[in-house]
Amino acid sequence: MESALPAPRPLAPGPRILLVDDDPGVLKGLRGLLSDEGFSPVEARSAAEALRLLDAPHPPPALMVLDLRMPGETGLELLARLPRPLPVPVVVLSGEASPAEAVQALRLGAIDFVEKPPSPERLLTALRNALALSELREEQQRLQEELARPGHLVGDSPSMEALRKLIARVGPSDTAILITGETGTGKERVARALHLASGRKGRLVAVNCAAIPSTLLESELFGHERGAFSGANARRLGRIEQAHGGTLFLDELGDMPLELQAKLLRVLETKEVERLGGSLPVPVNVRILAATHRDLTRAVQEGRFRQDLYFRLNVLPLTLPPLRERPEDILPLARAFAAELAGPHVPLVLAPGAEEALRAWPWPGNVRELRNFIERQNLLRGDGPLTLTPESLAGPTILAAKPERLGLGQKSYREHVDDFERTLIKAALEEGGSIAGAARLLQVDRGNLYRRVKTLGIPVP
Repeated sequence: MESALPAPRPLAPGPRILLVDDDPGVLKGLRGLLSDEGFSPVEARSAAEALRLLDAPHPPPALMVLDLRMPGETGLELLARLPRPLPVPVVVLSGEASPAEAVQALRLGAIDFVEKPPSPERLLTALRNALALSELREEQQRLQEELARPGHLVGDSPSMEALRKLIARVGPSDTAILITGETGTGKERVARALHLASGRKGRLVAVNCAAIPSTLLESELFGHERGAFSGANARRLGRIEQAHGGTLFLDELGDMPLELQAKLLRVLETKEVERLGGSLPVPVNVRILAATHRDLTRAVQEGRFRQDLYFRLNVLPLTLPPLRERPEDILPLARAFAAELAGPHVPLVLAPGAEEALRAWPWPGNVRELRNFIERQNLLRGDGPLTLTPESLAGPTILAAKPERLGLGQKSYREHVDDFERTLIKAALEEGGSIAGAARLLQVDRGNLYRRVKTLGIPVP
């Protein structure tokens, strides 16, 4: 008697694709095409319906196909009001959009633009490319978060060990934390580690208060309603609302204008945010981390920073020591940066005297300066290992010499480095006779060397 064949296992559903179009015929055609290709289409006939599906408790769709021309709120308006980065990759689909509208859609974050009626091959290619790009970005974010975990705060010094223990202890709380330290000490990396240790479901949203003009910072943080000011064509969620359920990291807090400091204090006290042009407060669940390289105590005394906000944020101060005060961390950091920049299979080799030279340099730019140095040496290396010598570290004698003999204070760090590179490249050009010859001597890519020659203003023989 023949044994019964096992029942076939059901196929796993393919990626969910949200189709947003007011034309039933278009939706029917897209639904059939995507279903045949193994996707799971979900339909919305308006921007409002699409928003409801995006805000639903179930996982968001893997991708959205969005028509630009719809009655009521258009596809462009929907794109403009979505948080940044977009919650899902977007492929725009339209047959009536002008070139200016297509460009605007791409500027608002759409990955591709497909004209109606789309050929099946063109549409499927756009969808697969968008999904592949989304997976790549997610993997990149995952790797960045892995590197930011407390265990990946590289360093063997007692201060770094104490920092890792402190992050593990206070990370799960909702307490505001003020991170202080010199520029380049790794304050954002610590903020990411605190966010990951918190277990909060939302994401980390970082805002550099010094990089955004004060006239735009208020709208960037608090968002605005449509018509709040000239050019506000749609509602826009601010960074505080985007961090709902997660963490808001305010970098360079000491540069925030006083009037915004008062609004931020209100958010901390009420757990509510008011958009520009809005009439009702919006509840938010956000943990706030702040960082600065400035002396906020002095700023309070001078009236440049609100005392009440300082005490509200400074519940748990966390100070990062400069790299010169923890020389035992220099070599582990150099090896970590070499693995990140050159790849895990490229060894880092230290010539005699290199480790002593690394420890002797005061590293005024801290961890950021060390990373830039390793990146520069990786660009200059050939196919072999990444080798550090006392001469190659930053010039013929720059690390071996005493600081007072280097003219420190007369030039910036970048100017010292540019001078050394200029001298090195000029010597290679004289020896090699051309860009190609110099590139062979320096064992670097000819195109990269040519761009560096132009940047440094070096005459080519």
